[in-house]
Amino acid sequence: MTVAGALVTLLAATPAAPAAAQTKTITFGGMTLTVPASWTVRHLTVSKDWLTVTTTKCGKNKAGCPRFDLVGATVIKGVGDMKGYRTDRQFAPGTGVSPCRFRSDTDHGERFPSDKPLVNGFRPVGARKAQYREWAGECYTFGTEKTVKRFTQREWYLPQAKVLVVDGWNNPELAGVLARARW
Repeated sequence: MTVAGALVTLLAATPAAPAAAQTKTITFGGMTLTVPASWTVRHLTVSKDWLTVTTTKCGKNKAGCPRFDLVGATVIKGVGDMKGYRTDRQFAPGTGVSPCRFRSDTDHGERFPSDKPLVNGFRPVGARKAQYREWAGECYTFGTEKTVKRFTQREWYLPQAKVLVVDGWNNPELAGVLARARW
């Protein structure tokens, strides 16, 4: 393949940025992201250092709403009764059973059956490289322990900036949004 052919292939594979009139910016941990205007940003009450970005319209019930999280130094270190982030395991800061992210009922929990990531490498976040991992997760029924849904949790970790991006919904636009981040 020629250099020109490789460049055309690379450009065709790079997700396109949304039109500027249909976007808004999110600033977090020294990073600025340009996201679709329809995405909703909110601080979690656990810490001012944790943003949740909902990527679709949701009803009154926030469970089951596709989203990703931006967490900073306070959450990465651990806050209150939450565990801190470690690079050798998936981000699951709770100390108890986590409810299934895809369900609004209380009959289902969430677990990560392996401490080995499916993917372990580096991905761009603007001009920087993030440690990137994908973890296999599953929702299960309490009592029977039967798996009812499998999912992949993606994580981009930037240790110098003390920023972690967590996507348990496999949002197809997020990798492109992060690749276009500004610092």
